[in-house]
Amino acid sequence: MYIKIAKKQSNLETKNISYNLNLMEGHQITDIDLIDNDKLLFTIENNNEIYAIIYNIRSKEITTINKDQ
Repeated sequence: MYIKIAKKQSNLETKNISYNLNLMEGHQITDIDLIDNDKLLFTIENNNEIYAIIYNIRSKEITTINKDQ
């Protein structure tokens, strides 16, 4: 996966980011947002259920956010 991340649009750089979100079958990434230089926010959908995963690029830590939380 290649993602362009930068604080300013004029200063974009390409980084090769490898990640494993351990998604179950049928779960699909519908959106990816940059939280900061270390974290990505993935929006996941499965059978009309939506949840989010925050992925720390440096530590590879995964935090799942369900709408019930």
